[in-house]
Amino acid sequence: MSTVVEAVRAKARVRTGPRSAAVRIALLGVGHVGGAVAALLRTNPLAGRFTITSGLVRDITRSRPNAAHVSLTCDPAAALDGDPDLVIEVLGGLEPARTLVMNAIERRIPVVTANKSLLAAHGGELLAAAARYGVPFRYEAAVLAGVPFLGTFDRRPLARAITGASGIVNGTTNFILSKMSVEGTRFNAALHEAQQCGYAEPDPSNDINGTDAAEKLCVLMRHFCGSSVFPAQLERVGIETISPEDLRAARELGGALKPVVHAQWNAGECSAFTGPAFVPNSHPLSRIDGVQNAVLLRNASRGNLLFAGPGAGPDVTAATLLDDAIEIVEECRPAQPAVETTRSMFVKPAETGWFVRIPHALDERDRLSLLGIAVQRAVVKAGQSVVLTHSCEREQFSSALRELERRAGCAVSALRVLCEN
Repeated sequence: MSTVVEAVRAKARVRTGPRSAAVRIALLGVGHVGGAVAALLRTNPLAGRFTITSGLVRDITRSRPNAAHVSLTCDPAAALDGDPDLVIEVLGGLEPARTLVMNAIERRIPVVTANKSLLAAHGGELLAAAARYGVPFRYEAAVLAGVPFLGTFDRRPLARAITGASGIVNGTTNFILSKMSVEGTRFNAALHEAQQCGYAEPDPSNDINGTDAAEKLCVLMRHFCGSSVFPAQLERVGIETISPEDLRAARELGGALKPVVHAQWNAGECSAFTGPAFVPNSHPLSRIDGVQNAVLLRNASRGNLLFAGPGAGPDVTAATLLDDAIEIVEECRPAQPAVETTRSMFVKPAETGWFVRIPHALDERDRLSLLGIAVQRAVVKAGQSVVLTHSCEREQFSSALRELERRAGCAVSALRVLCEN
């Protein structure tokens, strides 16, 4: 699919708002999620309230049973034809999604999207354009689609004063690690089951290597601290090297390994990471299992705020997209508040404790202490040593880890620890 041609921009005009008749939707993307949107509009009482003017697809020959009633096109230049009142974008990826969304905003057509890749890469400029043109731009379905919480903070500026976030935002990896932990399944077998259940895509790379989680963390950070942070700036670790032995060792130390995102920010800088981490049993995220997702937000006046529930799935995502659309039409809340998006944020490695597993019964408490890393707890069992360290800088730990592996004569598993505060 080519990007949008300049001919589309020539047709730009100012929108005067939805008509009293059915709201006309341009549906950009008619895959699993777009098809679910089309099906929900057809079977729900909403059917008489909305109508889909056109559906943009990459392959017009592909069968789409849920959208048999939708007029399809594979021409991006024609995607916004049909005089739409609102755009729902679920194409995924960056182009032609970015060009089409920007064009809709410039034509003062409200936009609803679930595209976290687009938001992570271009959210700043799109939010700025939406504020400049006074156009609603909603993205509740981009993170924890089944848990509507982002829009709530738009109406509550004091609650919106968030200083950090930790979460499990990818159901595929959470399912895999939960399966491995409970049943002792190896990684490849757990991934295969996730694919059979429909929790993982045929190509699960973006889930497994942490890209999806990193993009969602960028969306959260931009939403709450108004700064542009990009996935390439974040420390990102995948789950493919996690073994059942690592998971058993985590239980021995009173916790679990979870696929987490974490960030805290202040005065123009933040510390952040994404990847599998040791989560103590006392932490709320330790109880988030299977395909469930959760985000823990830190607010100076309210303490920790936990939002948990289903993270994704076509039907859940479609319902959240349409909720956003309904709010726009009913004007339940004002257009997206203006956000300072030109501000950049310095991202530094987070200072955390570390979970270390050595496949030998060595006195690693003393070894790590000698290397300058304070040990919080250590267990020697079944021929291996497992250690939790106190917080330290990543550079200090990396240096100690290299020396530890040299002394132990083998590779050592090392993951971050998600602190409880």
